[in-house]
Amino acid sequence: MPQPSPSERRAHQRVDTHLPLQVSAADFQLATDTKNISCSGVYCQVSRFVPVMTKLSLTLVIPRIVNQRKTEKTIACTGVVVRIHPEQARPEVSAYDIGVFFTDITGPDREVIAGYIQQSFFAGRN
Repeated sequence: MPQPSPSERRAHQRVDTHLPLQVSAADFQLATDTKNISCSGVYCQVSRFVPVMTKLSLTLVIPRIVNQRKTEKTIACTGVVVRIHPEQARPEVSAYDIGVFFTDITGPDREVIAGYIQQSFFAGRN
C-alpha cells in the first residue's frame, strides 16, 4: 500500500464508502452509514451530538468476495469519538459528522477492513 504523504497525519489509507453502521453508547443507539473507513476508524454522520472521547460500540457490515461468492462480514468493535463537526451541540443542527478511532478490534477483523480498502482502490472507488 502507498505511504501517506508527509502532510497527511493518518497512518492508514481510507476509502470513501457507504457501509451500514450501528453506533451505540450507554444512552443511545443509532443506525447510519459510513462516509469513509480505514483500518483505524470510521467517519460517519449521526443525528445527535456525541462529545469527543465518548466510548462507542460499533457494528459494521463489510461486503466481501470469498471463493468467488459475494458475502458479508459483520464486525463488532469499540471505538472512541476523536472529532465531531460542528464542535458544539446546537439546537438547529440535525446532523453531526463524527470521526471514531477503533480502540478494540480483532486482528482478523482489521484485516477484513484492509482487504476491503485494497479491493476498493483496485476498483477505483477511492
